[in-house]
Amino acid sequence: MRDRTSLLLELISSPKAVTAITQELSHCDWYCESHLAEVSKLDVLAVLEQFENAALTASEVTAWANSICGRMDVGFEFGPDGVVEETLCWLAHPEINGPIDNALCQHIMALYERRTNKREAS
Repeated sequence: MRDRTSLLLELISSPKAVTAITQELSHCDWYCESHLAEVSKLDVLAVLEQFENAALTASEVTAWANSICGRMDVGFEFGPDGVVEETLCWLAHPEINGPIDNALCQHIMALYERRTNKREAS
C-alpha cells in the first residue's frame, strides 16, 4: 500500500480515480493531527476545467468533492471556512446548492478572481 500523503495528493489531483484511492485510504485511520495535503484553488479550478471540457461528469465532480470534504488529513488553501472549502461544499452537495453546471463553474471562477483581487489590494 502507498503512503497516506501520496494517496491524498493523488486524490486531490485525480478526480477520475476517487473510488480506487478512497478504497486504499480506507485502511488508514480517519483521525489525523495534522494536514498531510492541501487543496488549493488551482486544484478546484483544474477540476472545473475538466468538467467544462467534458472530461468529467457532474457526478464525478461531486464524488471528488465528497471524497475530500470533512477529511481531517486534508487542509484547504486560505484555511477553514475559506473560499476553497466553501466551493468544495457547493460541489459536494448539488442536491442542496444546485446543479453542477457551467453557470456554477463561472460563479466559482469569478469568486476566486474577486478574492484574489481583494488580497492583492490589501
